[in-house]
Amino acid sequence: MRLDRFIQPKSHDPYDKGRKYPEGIYCPRCQALYHQGRWRWPDKDAAFREPLLCSACRRILDRFPAGEIQISGKYLNGHKKEIMNLIQNVIREEGSRSPLKKVIDFSNKGDRLHVSVTDDHFARRIGEAIYRAYDGDLAIKYSEGERFVRLHWHRDA
Repeated sequence: MRLDRFIQPKSHDPYDKGRKYPEGIYCPRCQALYHQGRWRWPDKDAAFREPLLCSACRRILDRFPAGEIQISGKYLNGHKKEIMNLIQNVIREEGSRSPLKKVIDFSNKGDRLHVSVTDDHFARRIGEAIYRAYDGDLAIKYSEGERFVRLHWHRDA
């Protein structure tokens, strides 16, 4: 008798249907195409069948992020433009690879930056890029049972 049938998945993503879609489904909001088992940016000769919002666009419409990055500290005041450029570069690079890695909100509130994104790995990628470039303190906290991560980067000097 197998005992591993009762093992529950470690995390739950309410935006992952857990099934494959028919070939050629496309997202009418971002124009991503479901091809060969995953969402991709379409080629010029791609064949579209029927519309279905991708999980990233559904997260954006619901304003339900999978990751949040908080950036704070005195160091941010003198280097805000550089840090924002780094974040924009990571967003551009990751977004060109996968249509499911999108920004929900990017806000600049005085001495803090806040970024919320549609993918937990994407959030971690942004946080680690800032940490590698500018050192400081990076705290990463995963939510129990859900696919959500909160990162906080801070540097005073």
